[in-house]
Amino acid sequence: MAARFWRSVLGGAVALAGLSGVFLALEFSLPPPIAVAIGIGVLAALLIAVVASSFVLAQSARNDLQARRKPRNALRALLGEIIEFPLAMLAMSFYIRPKMQAQAPAHGQAHAPLQAQAQAQLQARAPGAAEPALRPVLLLHGFLCNANIWRRLQMRLRTAGFGPIEALDVEPLLADIDFLAGRVAPSLLALQRRCHGERVVIVAHSMGGLIARALLRDLGAGAIRRIVTIASPHHGTALARGLPWPNTQQMSAVSPWLRALNLAQEGRFAVPIASIFSAEDNLVAPAASARLEAAELHELHGVGHLGILRSRQALDCVMTALTQADPR
Repeated sequence: MAARFWRSVLGGAVALAGLSGVFLALEFSLPPPIAVAIGIGVLAALLIAVVASSFVLAQSARNDLQARRKPRNALRALLGEIIEFPLAMLAMSFYIRPKMQAQAPAHGQAHAPLQAQAQAQLQARAPGAAEPALRPVLLLHGFLCNANIWRRLQMRLRTAGFGPIEALDVEPLLADIDFLAGRVAPSLLALQRRCHGERVVIVAHSMGGLIARALLRDLGAGAIRRIVTIASPHHGTALARGLPWPNTQQMSAVSPWLRALNLAQEGRFAVPIASIFSAEDNLVAPAASARLEAAELHELHGVGHLGILRSRQALDCVMTALTQADPR
């Protein structure tokens, strides 16, 4: 679904740029190479305008991190995001993967609450049954994304000996976060069963971090070893204000759902949580929204909301957090 969405966006942008080039070429009798150059310029201008507008909107949300911002970091984040946005759009557009299928509960667990299922799986693990190589990781993408955003991190994880690694396509794209967590939970429990009861590490970007926290609320520590969130709006984002979809309303800074989640969890998490965020984030606004009380905080500079997924510094933070959780 995300791939179709981004293909539509990309196709529309290319069509608009092409028509602009053709129109100007006919209007001013320009040679074809000039028309092509104009079309490419229009396409680049559209992409730059989208990214630049997100930075302008994010800048309007005041926060204490702004006092530590340096102009060169803001410029670096802007230029980086201008490159990362089309790269991410292309990667997500041409990614083909079957939709996430809900996994059937284990025999005898069909009507058991999710947290009871997770606890039963943990207790059922025989001593020594889990292979030392099993270090399961679940990757959860953010709003309007798909699993193809994780390619660079997946390579790092495999090199470090983590696995199996499962990157889910969390759909429907605009659904309620609790509903999305319910779609993910069976897959998480199935991954744990495949790994003989080993608890699963969750790495999540943006809205995926809120899905991960909803999973922790519903499943408890019996299924989850650790959560690492990357650029997640734990206290909401001003850019979600006014958007009509269920999950964007929940990501608003005034969301009752988000307030209830934080009151229930913040400062007393059942498992270790790391929060990696950038002071120059262009979609989580204010950037300080990504900070969680009692979480392990990693503040970065000079990267935007999508660029953070390919930032070496951010990936190093992820690997450090996971190695601390599982030093094998």
